[in-house]
Amino acid sequence: MAPDTTPSSRQHPISRFSLRRKSVQVIIAMTAILVVNVILLVEAVSAGQSTLVVLAAVCLGLVLFTFYRLVRTGLRTVAIELWIRHMGEGNLDYTVDLAGNDEVNEAAEALEQLRQRSIEALQLDLVRKLSEDLQEKNSELERVLSELRRTQDRMVVRQKLVELGELTAGVAHEIRNPLNFMRNFSESSEELVGELREAMQQHSGDLDERTRAVIAGIIDDLTENLLRIRSHGDRAERIVQDMATIGRGGGKPQPVAINDLLIDRTLIAFHSVQAQADGLEIEVHRDCDPDVGEMEVVPEEMGRVFLNLVGNACFAMDEKRRMIEQDSGVYKPALWLRTERTGEEIVIRVRDNGTGIPPDSMDKIFNPFYTTKPSGTGVGLGLSLCSDVVRQHGGSITAESEPGEFTEMTIRLPLPDRGSGSG
Repeated sequence: MAPDTTPSSRQHPISRFSLRRKSVQVIIAMTAILVVNVILLVEAVSAGQSTLVVLAAVCLGLVLFTFYRLVRTGLRTVAIELWIRHMGEGNLDYTVDLAGNDEVNEAAEALEQLRQRSIEALQLDLVRKLSEDLQEKNSELERVLSELRRTQDRMVVRQKLVELGELTAGVAHEIRNPLNFMRNFSESSEELVGELREAMQQHSGDLDERTRAVIAGIIDDLTENLLRIRSHGDRAERIVQDMATIGRGGGKPQPVAINDLLIDRTLIAFHSVQAQADGLEIEVHRDCDPDVGEMEVVPEEMGRVFLNLVGNACFAMDEKRRMIEQDSGVYKPALWLRTERTGEEIVIRVRDNGTGIPPDSMDKIFNPFYTTKPSGTGVGLGLSLCSDVVRQHGGSITAESEPGEFTEMTIRLPLPDRGSGSG
C-alpha cells in the first residue's frame, strides 16, 4: 500500500517547531553579529579610525537591513500560517492583505486563489444541496397539491350532491303524489273494466252481435291503455327513485371481488336488455386480471356502476344493430370487459362496438339529466350516478369514443397505501 502523503495533524507541530527553531537560531546569530558590529563601531570611534568607522557603519546598516527583512518575512510567514490555520478550520472569510513582491507574497496570492476556489466549491455544493432539497420539496408539494385537488374535487362533488339531493328530494316527493293517484285510479279503473266485462257477459243476450263486438273492443282498448298507464307510471317511479338516490350512500364499504362483481352485473344487464330487445346476441370478451382480487368498495353502489355501463353498451349495440338491419347489413355486437391491477390502482374497462358518442357530447355525458338516448328511453342520470360513485371511492371515470365505431369507459380506483395496513 502506498504511504499516505497527506499532511496529518501529527506532522504540523513538528514542522512548525522545526521552522521556529531555525528562525530562532537565525535571529540569535543575527543578534550576535549586530552586537559584534556595534562593539566594533564603538571601538573604531574611540580609536578615531575613520575608515574602520565607515566600514563598521556599513556592516551595521547591512545587518540592520537584513534583520529587518528577516523579522518582516517572519511576521508575514506567521500571518500566512495563521491564515492557513483558519482555512483548515473552515473559516474562509478570514484573509490577510500582504504587500510586496517576493516569495511570501506569491504564496499569499496562491493561498487567496485557493480560498476563492474553496468558496466557489462550497457555493456549488450549497447550490447543489439546495437544488436537491428544492426538487424534493417540489415533489412533496406536487403530491400534496394532487391530494388537495382530489380532496377538493370530492368536496365539490359532495356539495353538488347535497344541493342536488335536496332539490331532487323535493321534486321526487311532489311527483310521487300524482304517481300514487295514477296508480290508485289505474287499479280502480281495471277493476271497473273487469266489472264491465262481467256485466256485458251477463247481458250479452240483450245485445246484438255488432254491439257486443264494439263494447268488447272498447273494453280491450281500455285494458291496454290502463296497462300502458301502469307501465309508464312504474317507469316514472323508477326515475323518481333514481333522483332520490342522488347524493345518498347505498351501504357500507366491504372487501369485494371486483372481477366477480363486474361479471355478475354484466349478466344482469345483458339479460335485462335482451328481454326488451328481441334477437339481440352479444359476444362477450373477458380479459380479467386474476391479480385484481378484492377491494374495499360499497358493493351496491359499485355494482350499480357496472350495471349502468354495461346496460348503456348493450343499448348502443342494439341501436346500431337495428340501424344496420334496416339497411340489410351484417353486424356482430361485441362487448369487451377488461380489468387490470397496477402498482397504485385497479383499472376497469368496458368497451362496445355500438353507435358511439358524438364529439360534442363527450364533455357533457357525466352531467345530471344529460342523455344522448332518444326521448323516452333515458333521463341522463346513469352516468352522472356512476361518476359520483366512482369519485366517492376516490377514483375517476373517463370515456373514449368514435361515433359509429366504439365506446370505451375506463374506471380507475386507487389502491390503499401499503403502509395503512389495508389489504
